[in-house]
Amino acid sequence: MSKTVFIHTPHYHQFDFGRDHPLRMYRLKLTVDLMKALGFYPSEVIEPLLAQRELLLSFHSAAYLDALEKAEEEGTPCLEMGIGTPDCPVFKGCYTLPRLNADGTCKAVEMALENSCWAFHMGGGMHHAHSDRASGFCYLNDPVLGIKRAVGRDAKVLYLDIDAHHGDGVQEAFYNTGQVLTFSIHQYSSGFFPGTGSVEEVGEGEGRGFSINLPLPPHTEDETYWWAYRELFPLVLERFNPDLLFVQFGVDAHRDDPLASLYLSTYLYERVIRDIVDRWSGPMVIVGGGGYDMVNVARIWTIVWGVMNDFELPELLPDSFLRISTMSGYDGPHLHDIPGWSGEEVDSKVKEVVNYLVKAHPFFS
Repeated sequence: MSKTVFIHTPHYHQFDFGRDHPLRMYRLKLTVDLMKALGFYPSEVIEPLLAQRELLLSFHSAAYLDALEKAEEEGTPCLEMGIGTPDCPVFKGCYTLPRLNADGTCKAVEMALENSCWAFHMGGGMHHAHSDRASGFCYLNDPVLGIKRAVGRDAKVLYLDIDAHHGDGVQEAFYNTGQVLTFSIHQYSSGFFPGTGSVEEVGEGEGRGFSINLPLPPHTEDETYWWAYRELFPLVLERFNPDLLFVQFGVDAHRDDPLASLYLSTYLYERVIRDIVDRWSGPMVIVGGGGYDMVNVARIWTIVWGVMNDFELPELLPDSFLRISTMSGYDGPHLHDIPGWSGEEVDSKVKEVVNYLVKAHPFFS
């Protein structure tokens, strides 16, 4: 087990995307409350500051940053840049919050590389933002900005994205380089956001073979996901042999999440993080991402941090947290939910996709 670093600020909790918006920053406070109740919360926490413009310009255009700053200061939307849409509304702090996210993730990368440690920044993971456009609740792409810091140090980076939604902004940013390999496991179905992430998207030019996508059908359960992950991730990790492992640990593939249709349980997420820490001892950054059932977010990210630190995970949630979680719609007393293991065979369509990738994708061939 490597040394761990926790990056967070209570300032995150004060931002509000709007009453009816699915992304609630309260989910981070709920996670902190659970960690504290279990004795998991670290005594030393690294707080993000506002990322400076020079850092943001390493990926985002100056015109876009100007529009985002104007939206925050004057309440002025810029629809052609995705600012002021239902997904990415103008709100108080719509530039400040992403700047905190960006700085937190860049700090995580720097600390991981300098100290060969594991850094967890659950406020990060905004993987849909493009260089000049807000998208999918994301205004600044902190994973891209963080990975660019690593690339600037000549580090090879393996980016693993397990969010239910394809990590389109990150793939796009590194589509033409072989220094960053993006591997996204996501739901892929008609009309599902963002509509990218097919097996045919493999990279271009020097980046050909360094974009890998594992698209999953709706209702994929634990055993199918686990089989597909185990067939591909160990092979990718061994062959690419990165200097930094960067994991976007979105949890909206959980079966109760309102914005996706996958069917995973907390046990699957625990298996994934245990497999990662068993296989990898080098520098690692884990960020948050999607997750729109707040209690499930709190439970899963607490499990992630617990496994990263080899803490013993309790069976029952503490009473202090239950009083809060019940008000948020969760009336179960357990840290985990019932495993999503139906006992059925692995989905044949997913088997076909995995077999195709291993045989035909340029990274494996």
